[in-house]
Amino acid sequence: MVRVLTILVVLIMTSVVQAQALVLRTVGKQCTTNGCRQVIGTGACAYIGNIDDRSIYLTAAHNLEGNPAVFIGYAGRWWQARVIHKRYQKNIDYAVIETQKISSTRCFKIAESQPGNGVDAVAYGYANGIYNVKTLRAKIRVNRNGRFFSKLVAKGDSGGPIVVNGHVVGIIKGHDYANTIYTDSVLIRAELLRIYGRMPACGGSAIVVENPPEPDPPVPKYEMEITTLQGEISKLRKQLDRLSKTKIPIQIIGSNNEVLSEQQYPLGDPIKLRFKAVKK
Repeated sequence: MVRVLTILVVLIMTSVVQAQALVLRTVGKQCTTNGCRQVIGTGACAYIGNIDDRSIYLTAAHNLEGNPAVFIGYAGRWWQARVIHKRYQKNIDYAVIETQKISSTRCFKIAESQPGNGVDAVAYGYANGIYNVKTLRAKIRVNRNGRFFSKLVAKGDSGGPIVVNGHVVGIIKGHDYANTIYTDSVLIRAELLRIYGRMPACGGSAIVVENPPEPDPPVPKYEMEITTLQGEISKLRKQLDRLSKTKIPIQIIGSNNEVLSEQQYPLGDPIKLRFKAVKK
């Protein structure tokens, strides 16, 4: 009986997650001089709710390169989708897509701010196959280059959500040698408000926003480097200030090793020594 209940709980939890983190399939063509062949790609997406009679999802823009046909897997069928917006430049990599309204009442909410360093997070993707949603638990890492997820994702996880306390903080782009790179949810949220004038919501639409804010442009990398250099310059100035107050003691020692005289000179000033000839 306990085993049956455990299996039921797992199935229920899986269905809840799958109603939010869904599999994405693309169907395109790759052509050479010898002809064309069909290319099928897979990835992940985050269901974020409905606008009127449409369901809205987020994924990675690079999943849609070549403008393939796009489908969302939900409730045992593929739902054809259309691309509403996509942006792919440097670390910004996301797309907004729509299908006809699906029946799920579970969806992710988009975070309004980013978590701090060391906060627990969960990433979802389909690197294990389209029938097996993958869950990765790790930390949010913040450094001068941006924010990252501290475990590496795999092919098939692109476009999946990174979630903190039930809210999407980012959409998976890929990874470097140590961390997963994701697109900031604050940027995506501003774009959703610009497109729809309101945020998608489960079972309906959220409050209308009269003047949605424009998304903030990404901070150029050189500004981060300038900030770092300014910190180093400040440290050097403090060290120079200490050195300017440093004095070097100069002693004249007699033949019996006694100190005959002593004088201190500031560091950097010329040291003047005078000698007097003595007749013997």
